Amino acid sequence: GGSTEKAAYRTKPLEEKNLVVSIAASGTLEPEEVIDVGAQVAGQIVSFGTDSTGQPVDFRSQVKRGDILAQIDSSVYTIDVAQATAELKTAEAELKQARAKFLQAERDWKRAEPLSSALAKTSIDNYEATYRVAEAAVAVAEAKIAQTQARLDKAKRSLEYTTIRSPIDGVVIDRRVNIGQTVVASLNAPSLFLMAKDLRRMEVWVSVNEADIGSIRPGQEVTFTVDAFPGREFTGLVKKTRLNATMTQNVVTYLVEVSTENPDATLLPCLTANVKFVLDRLDIALVVPNAA
Repeated sequence: GGSTEKAAYRTKPLEEKNLVVSIAASGTLEPEEVIDVGAQVAGQIVSFGTDSTGQPVDFRSQVKRGDILAQIDSSVYTIDVAQATAELKTAEAELKQARAKFLQAERDWKRAEPLSSALAKTSIDNYEATYRVAEAAVAVAEAKIAQTQARLDKAKRSLEYTTIRSPIDGVVIDRRVNIGQTVVASLNAPSLFLMAKDLRRMEVWVSVNEADIGSIRPGQEVTFTVDAFPGREFTGLVKKTRLNATMTQNVVTYLVEVSTENPDATLLPCLTANVKFVLDRLDIALVVPNAA
């Protein structure tokens, strides 16, 4: 007689669990607000400022707005200020001299006018010409002072730019220069420091496939984990979806910004996040393993 094989079944009892319907994606942690601190003048870095602990500014330094981050060699710019100051004093002296000549020419012409019948016409014309020339010389001297003052203001501003100050209360994420390094300011200001305003609030930049982007909306609940802290789950909310999609090998993805709180500064910039966008939650649902 033939043998009959019985079908094997894997059975599991139904369980009541909280079920979460979600979309999985990966992203990168970024500071919420980042500022690139550059240099507007060229020169050699001669020193760094100090942070809130009194240590030289470096990676992870906490600084206040207005604190000195770095000092560029100011010797050339100090000379420019001194030279422009001297030129301004010279121009002011020339203006005084031009005004004195103008007043003298004015008096001579006014004295000569009533005597026009007794004096030769050429003499009257000479007095008037001298007066007009002196008047023009005063205008030229005044214009030179304005021009020199502008040059002095520019030199002073350039001197101020040799001191690189923090534009915000924040933390230094990246220091891109060393003492002795020469920075060259051209059309694009060279980047010296990368600063974050507040690492207690972070963002996760998540790449989401175009097939799933229709399910993402602002304010949506998000959970994520990072490999640096296994077993710990973090939460966040969808902030916005950027419209500048990218295409890689015919796959279109959108960048979604997720905001998250980081009060204990556990999360660090550039960590990879394993993200789940929560689409729905089912409380006390009957579930069974797929294998059953």
